[in-house]
Parts: sequence; structure tokens; C-alpha cells
Amino acid sequence: MKPKLATYRAKRDFTATPEPSGGKAATGRGPQFVVQQHAARRMHYDFRLEHDGVLWSWAVPKGPSLSPKDKRLAVRTEDHPVDYADFEGVIPHGQYGGGTVSLWDRGTWQPESDPSDGLRRGHLTFTLAGEKLHGKWHLVRTKPSGKAENWLLFKSRDASANEKLDIVAAQPKSVATARTIEQIAASHDRVWHSNRPDAIASLVAQLPVGFALTNLDKVLYPEQGITKGQLIAYLAVIADRILPHIARRPLTLVRCPEGRGKSCFFQKKRAPGSPKSIASVELTESDGEKVDYMQIADLPGLVALAQLGTLEIHTWGCHVADLERPDLLVFDLDPDPSVPWERVAAAALGLRRRLDELELTSFVKTTGGKGLHVVVPVKPRADWEQHKAFAKRVVDEMAAAEPRGYTTNMAKAQRKNRIFLDYLRNGRGATFIAPYSPRARLGAPVALPVTWEQLAAGVDPSAFTIETVPSLVGNDPWAGIESIDQTYVRARPRRSASSNPSRSGI
Repeated sequence: MKPKLATYRAKRDFTATPEPSGGKAATGRGPQFVVQQHAARRMHYDFRLEHDGVLWSWAVPKGPSLSPKDKRLAVRTEDHPVDYADFEGVIPHGQYGGGTVSLWDRGTWQPESDPSDGLRRGHLTFTLAGEKLHGKWHLVRTKPSGKAENWLLFKSRDASANEKLDIVAAQPKSVATARTIEQIAASHDRVWHSNRPDAIASLVAQLPVGFALTNLDKVLYPEQGITKGQLIAYLAVIADRILPHIARRPLTLVRCPEGRGKSCFFQKKRAPGSPKSIASVELTESDGEKVDYMQIADLPGLVALAQLGTLEIHTWGCHVADLERPDLLVFDLDPDPSVPWERVAAAALGLRRRLDELELTSFVKTTGGKGLHVVVPVKPRADWEQHKAFAKRVVDEMAAAEPRGYTTNMAKAQRKNRIFLDYLRNGRGATFIAPYSPRARLGAPVALPVTWEQLAAGVDPSAFTIETVPSLVGNDPWAGIESIDQTYVRARPRRSASSNPSRSGI
């Protein structure tokens, strides 16, 4: 007889996911139910009923409704272990169901008749006693359609029914931690499980890279004991997130072959003997010298960078197919050490508003330090001089409007209690740290894209490290950035031109 949790266990690698493998006995507090909000490939709600040592499970795309008129689709999924009812956290990206899980509701349930018989017949009637959901409910199986086993979840007409209240929207927080799913995703208390030594051999040794991986036990971050093997494992896990931002762009590396703090150096030229997956791209320097820079295209190239002891990946703001016309504007908000984080976040949000007035969609990422990068994707229309000049005009206006808070002068003496608005990242040959790249700094921090909403709600950039980031990546904060169709060549303010004529000159 097939074990009840065989399907559940077959779909998961418990060296890589914090989900329970099963084995915990029933709680003894009565048959429990749980509803878990799950931000996976698509947001949905997992409705689970405990019976006979497992949790029967349905995926409900829209979540439960208190209105008896709303019959919500509920797709039957594999049985889960009973200890899954306590799970809240982040399933690493690349794992089955990768994304963030919140304990949206929990309590006990009472079937009206034998639940096994009801499940077999395709009609379960039961009463819920939860923190959000109460009263009588139904699960009714529909006619077979394809491979999916579809049911309908709906409320009975009783005292707890409500046709006006959208319970999902009205009560979004976890009943366990009072956090939203976005706050759980950004939390630093979810530790990546894939950095355990017993998992490294199988995250690393099986990678199809086409060259030998050596010295995997070399310690690259001595304070944390993070090895080259763990660095490679990190990059392999987040490869599909970082590659769209670095593939086929000229690269500059910070290499630390002997570990952080030991003779680290910048490298822009492709070194002889480099793995073939690190390709060259010929660029002409300002003095006329032709130089072979580096570029990569795929996972083998990414792993090859780590094999060389690369702790930082910096990119140009263009693709190799169009080297003289940039496609990314990057504004680097670099604060004086005396400036608190809240002011840096506020500055980024203020810059976003200015860009929004110019009908330019922008994105934000931490840098692995105290700063932030505000990034604007553009179509490659302008040359490098026009590109840098536009960035300068934007920050000059921002600094002129609030000179006590900002400066565009790179001299250290001018930065006291101010944020340096660095536009120089937009010149030809200038680079910036890539999204998801580690930094060669204490704590193994990572430059991490976040949503504007996360930034406004409050994030702790020190929480984003090689060890924690793989368990934090759920929905892509920069989803759609590659398809943005905009240019600043004819940018004009949306709202402020009449009230501030100088804005129209940008």
C-alpha cells in the first residue's frame, strides 16, 4: 500500500526546503484546519483539513468567501503532514511550490458525517471554528475535467455568513505572527537550509557546468565560514533571478581567491585560461586601447565566476549587442555614515516620485551596504554622454530643491549629514553592483531587489545575505522590468510642469 505522504515527500528535497517532512503526531486539540496564503508562481490559499493522520489539501486560487453566493474553485492536491499546519516561512525558489507561506487562519473543524465517506462521495459538510472563519461550510466535487480534481468551496447561510465583507482583503495578516505575506518574505529570521555541509555536494557536484569545480571547501568569508562550495550553491539557486540582469553585459569583477579581506582585486579584462563559459567582448577604451572584457550567458558562466573566487559582479548599463547605447539608468544613493536608513529610503521614494512625473517607471534595490540604487530601464536610444547628462539633470534638481539633505559633489567633505546622489554610474565604462550579487564585505551581504511597497514598509538591508536570500526570493520584485517600453529622450512631467516650469527642461 502506498504511504499516505509518498507524493508529498517525492516532490520535495528536505535538504533544501524548510517544510516539515512529516512524522509528527496529531495535536490532540481536535481535528484541525488551516488556511495558508501561498505566494508561489501565482497567489492562492491552501485549505487543509486534518483527518486520519494527514492534512487533506485543496488549493483555492481566490481564497475563501463568507458569501454563500461565492462558490470558489478548490483544486485537490496531495495530502500534507499534520505538522504542516504550523508552517509559515519561505520555500526556496526553485523548489516545488517555491514562495512565501503565511498562516492566514487556523482552528478546528467538525464534519457532519463520516468524512472519509464524504470525501469518497464528493461532498463534505463541516463546521469551522477558526480565528477568521466560522460556521458551516461545504466542499463539493465537480465533474471530472482533465487530470485535476476540482471541488467547490462555499459557505452555508448562517449567522457567520456575510455577503459584503471580503474577508481575504479585510484580514490579510498571519494569525501566528500578525505579519503580512510581504513582511514574512522580507523577514531575516527565515534561514536558508541549503547551506548545510551535507547538502553542498548534491547542490554543487551535479551542476552541469562542463568544467572541474575545485577547492570547494576554501573559506571565502572567514567570519561566517562560508566556502566556495556554498557560494556556488547560492548562485545556482538564484541563477534564474540574477542571469537576466548580468547575461550578455560587459562585466567587472571583484575577485578574492584567498577569501574576503585577503588581496582582493578588481578585474575587467578576461584572463587567459578562463573557463570557456566566460566569453570575451571587445571594447575600445577612452585612450583607444582595445580590451577584451568579460561576459557570460548562462549557469556555467555564472558558476565559473565563483570558481575564480568572484565575490562581487558589477555590470555596465548596456548589452554587448549595443555597446554605445545604454539601456539602464542607475541612480546611486550613497549616504554619509551619519545619515539614518529611514532618510535613505525616503530619498529613494522621493526620487521615484520625480521619475514618475517624467513618466518613467523605476525599480529599487539594496546595495549590500547603507545605500540604495534606483534603476530605470530605457530603450537604447541615447549615447553615453546624453545618458549621463540626463541623470545629472535629475539629481541636480533634486539636490537644488533640498541642498541640506543631498549633494551631487563627490568630495567627502561635501557629504557630511547628506546623501550623495551619484549619477556617474551612467557614464561609459562605469559599472554598478548587479542585482543578487554578493558583496566582499563582512556578513556576506547581497544587493537585493525589493518592491517599493517593501521599502516603504521598512526593510533591513543587513538581513539580505548569501545565507538568507535564497529563502527570501518569492515573487519577483522586478517582474516585467525587461519589457518596459520607455525612453527619457522626450520625457516631460506629468503634473509639475505648470507649477514648476524648470521641470520641463529635463
